[in-house]
Amino acid sequence: MSKRLRKQKKINRQKRRSRFELFHPGNLQRKIDSYGYSFSIGRYGVFLFIAAAAAIGCGLLFCLRWYFICLVALACMAVLPFLILDGYKQMFEHRRFLDISDYMEQILYSFRLNPKILLSLKDTRTLFTKGRMHEVLGEAIHYIQQGIYDKDLYREALKIIEDAYPASRLNAIHEYMCTVESNGGACTEGIDLLLQDKAVWADNVMLLQEDKKAARIRVIFSLVVTVLLAVVFHCVYRSMPEKYAIVNHPLTQVSTTLYLILNIGIFRKANKQIAKSWIEPEDVDEEKLSGYFQMITDFEDKKETKKSLRIGGTVFAAAVLAGVFGQLFAAAFLAATALFLLNQHKIGYRLAYDRVVREINRVFPGWLMEMALLLQGNNVQVSIEKTIETAPAVLKPDLQKLSDSLKQTPDAIDPYLDFLGMFQLSSVLSSMKMLYAISESGNGDAQSQIRILLQRNSKMMDKSEKLTNEKSLAGINGVFYLPQVTVSFQTIVNMVVFMLVFLGQMK
Repeated sequence: MSKRLRKQKKINRQKRRSRFELFHPGNLQRKIDSYGYSFSIGRYGVFLFIAAAAAIGCGLLFCLRWYFICLVALACMAVLPFLILDGYKQMFEHRRFLDISDYMEQILYSFRLNPKILLSLKDTRTLFTKGRMHEVLGEAIHYIQQGIYDKDLYREALKIIEDAYPASRLNAIHEYMCTVESNGGACTEGIDLLLQDKAVWADNVMLLQEDKKAARIRVIFSLVVTVLLAVVFHCVYRSMPEKYAIVNHPLTQVSTTLYLILNIGIFRKANKQIAKSWIEPEDVDEEKLSGYFQMITDFEDKKETKKSLRIGGTVFAAAVLAGVFGQLFAAAFLAATALFLLNQHKIGYRLAYDRVVREINRVFPGWLMEMALLLQGNNVQVSIEKTIETAPAVLKPDLQKLSDSLKQTPDAIDPYLDFLGMFQLSSVLSSMKMLYAISESGNGDAQSQIRILLQRNSKMMDKSEKLTNEKSLAGINGVFYLPQVTVSFQTIVNMVVFMLVFLGQMK
């Protein structure tokens, strides 16, 4: 078992344990207190009463038996602690985003006026008179002032802020500040670049917040409409003659109970989506992406075609035999399966290719931003070398190849053109041509080339953020359709029960 898998299992166990702990009102209260808000046991009791009353009301409306009403009430009370916590977490995460957004902007302006980390931190701290950011900045300032450190005083002090606010843009800002602090030199252009990048990030996060809130409203609207539809159908069933009545039928009772419980779960899922962190980058399965990338680079069409022909041909032969023996349904199913297997290598390649291209479009602008910052004090070859260690999985192999090629032929353009060449991405190709031009230019020309590169990258960064937002919105947008699935399930069950009762009365 890999180290990453063991770590993930440990995290999952801790999450399950913490979920059960929330059923105790005291633990819920302490969790909310940790977010910086107050919550009383009395208020929790009021929420419990409202949840139980709503469950009982729905149960009576759908004519459920008392034990099914109890199940619905238990489901409501079971999700209540999580709904309450999600509400407070949503406020906490929004405040945390505003804090780190204000911090990044202020620290950059302060550092541009006086390129000293300690003075910039002190100046920025005056903006936060209280709260978590005020405390964290105080810890970082104290760490620098006491002067005791392991390897790098400023990086370790700024790491305190990064641990409390793990925003993706924060590392780049702090790294640039540390570089200027140790090496000196002008920092105006680098600061302007970081401010522009921060503005793009903050604007897109705020847009994502609005989109998620709108998506949650759509989910709630979908729930209300489908529940009203279920109530209308229920009224129709209740108005039927006694001999055709299905309201009290066991299957109807079970399906209605399940329908209500599933809707409670859908509401909980929609709220959970909007209570996520706005600053922490979403988890990316680097191993899977590396596997996709390796699959594309190692793909041999002839070899994979032969493999597909062997597997698909075997299944097709089975389809022919099934047809000969008169098993037409089995023959059709096997023939369709054979057709899929004959093309499975192409389908698998295309899926992996599209996934990698999408990831490249998402992460390449961020890498280019890092390059632009490094180019303020390094040449192109050194800057590329410095980015390899922290580069995303889909870029790292070709970056290493590019670096090795430049060591052998530093003046050649081919290594730049070959970077991610198999994907033929125009944005990547034009950027690499620009990097080559910068490497061949004098210092003055290089700065003008970098400015042009940054203008292009700004648009790419905005597109990259929107791709990230689309990925984040996919979850809650998918929840919108779930109420339609649950009401369809309940309606189908009720219609089947009605047909059974009706046919039973016809005998």
